[in-house]
Amino acid sequence: MPSSLDLLLLSLAILIMGIGLVKIFCIIRSGRPERCLKGPGYLIAYLLNHKTILRKPVVGILHVVVFWGCLLPIMIIILAQTRLIMPGLLSCIISVLLDIVGILFLAAAIIIFIRRATSKDNIGQKVSLLPILILIMILITGFMIEGIRLGIVMPENLWVSPIGYCLSFIFPASPLLMQIMIRIHLYLFILLIALIPFTFFRHLIISPLNIIFKKQGNRGELRPVSYEGAPGSNHVGEFSWKQILEIEACVSCGRCEESCPAFISGKPLSPKKIVKAIHEIAVSGKNMSLDSCILPDEIWSCTTCMACVEACPVYVVPLDKVVEIRRYLTMGKGELPIEARPMIRSLELYGDVNGKGVSHKAEWAMNRGVKVTRPDERDVEIVIWTGCSGAFHPRYQEVSRALVTILQKAGINFRILGANELCCGDPARRLGDEELFISLAKKNLKTLREHNVNRIITLCPHCFNTLKNEYPWMETDGNHKFEVIHASQYVMGLIENKIITPVYPLQKKVTLHDPCYLGRGNDIYDPLRGIVKSIPGVRFEELARSKEKGFCCGGGGGGMWLHENLGKRLNIIRSEEISEKGVDVVCTACPYCQTMISDGISGLELERPPQVLDIIEVVERALR
Repeated sequence: MPSSLDLLLLSLAILIMGIGLVKIFCIIRSGRPERCLKGPGYLIAYLLNHKTILRKPVVGILHVVVFWGCLLPIMIIILAQTRLIMPGLLSCIISVLLDIVGILFLAAAIIIFIRRATSKDNIGQKVSLLPILILIMILITGFMIEGIRLGIVMPENLWVSPIGYCLSFIFPASPLLMQIMIRIHLYLFILLIALIPFTFFRHLIISPLNIIFKKQGNRGELRPVSYEGAPGSNHVGEFSWKQILEIEACVSCGRCEESCPAFISGKPLSPKKIVKAIHEIAVSGKNMSLDSCILPDEIWSCTTCMACVEACPVYVVPLDKVVEIRRYLTMGKGELPIEARPMIRSLELYGDVNGKGVSHKAEWAMNRGVKVTRPDERDVEIVIWTGCSGAFHPRYQEVSRALVTILQKAGINFRILGANELCCGDPARRLGDEELFISLAKKNLKTLREHNVNRIITLCPHCFNTLKNEYPWMETDGNHKFEVIHASQYVMGLIENKIITPVYPLQKKVTLHDPCYLGRGNDIYDPLRGIVKSIPGVRFEELARSKEKGFCCGGGGGGMWLHENLGKRLNIIRSEEISEKGVDVVCTACPYCQTMISDGISGLELERPPQVLDIIEVVERALR
């Protein structure tokens, strides 16, 4: 029976834990309002499959063992106390199972301790050693108590506790020693309870909450800016409560860092460092500004590729914090990088990133039999959203024309908006100029509403993501809804339905580069591969870093207009990976990717450089 001292210490530990948790929740509550709820059902599914955690097999298996090592004994104790498990064969089997789970739990905890103790990472790894060590001691003392107990009572069925039985030969059958070990075991457990809010063990409570309140929508969708106070965030309280919850849920595992192209290439950005810097300010209680510990070079190194978001096992979104700080730098301080300012000025004056003027936006389609929407035209079924690159970039105009050829051969009736199509606003928004984005978006939405457009086909994944995920929350007319589909999806549908059939063979070795905003942003991978495999004669080779693990070209997040002076250029890294495959053709489905990879391959000065083609061009050539 526990003594009065035991109960007092346990109560004190629970009180300390409660005070710590209340402090954490007060920090979270200090953030701006935000609505989001995935639900407890999602948490249960997450815990049962451990899919995200198991992407790193060794660490994932260790986590699974620790998770079930904690959960199973608790469940069995509850069942035993409610007499749902009665003495007999079943209880004996469960006892053996508990011993096996316990020893696996102990082994996993020791391995985790060694990994963290020997880690070169100074952020988050070393500070987690104490609670892990306490956990190991709790497990060891638990087995010791069982071994001493069996030595004292010597029950008939010793086989039901194999670990304890083995230890009974090592430790003396001393009731006094057993009482001492029970006290040590209990006090270690009480200490661990008190430490939960102040160590990385807080993720036992905070991370499940973050999963329950997981951000809604696709990864490519940015949160709308709040205009209550200064734009963007330069203080912890200027983030939403959900963003602060994510900061508290971070366990410093480093997966975001390992996946971040900017970090890999030697740039100053570390998603983990950004999150931990914000966390340190939050727990300090000081009203420190974020720019006092987060440098602009870190913020502008991000390509918004979402690799960090994809990698995080507890759904922390470092990208949102980066964009909030960009909004502060751009709109609050006017410190947009100089090299990006001409592009922003072009958007303000002409409505496109090139400064050509939207009055010329239909010139690429001259003499192609392409119809431009008339001012009085209503109920337009299909519109090709050309995008700035598709309308003005000489190389990507060829892709626009290739799509037109495919649709005309398929007998599809479509229109383009011509001078009424402004830039979707993605470059401005990713660089932090939310006001300009909203201005462009409202004008485009007005045009789409006036023509009652039903379906939009885009060539650019950035246009696709913006129109599909970010325009709807600004659409005030609930009666007007439009479908947005990427050209690769639409063309793949034409092939699957045998409306078009690629017949001319491409006797070449081909690989694919997944655009970030098509892949990680919107989980679209299969149409690209389906198209390539439908072309006769193609020998398809998958890149090592593909699909969810795809490596960014460096063009997103405004990277097309920023100088990449720090670290190694991302397009060079990706181009080297492609060249090592020895392919003849690399296909992509994004104007940024095509430009960046083409430049990267040119910079390698290869004897036989691979040809860079858009997936739409490959189909169009196979139809000739």
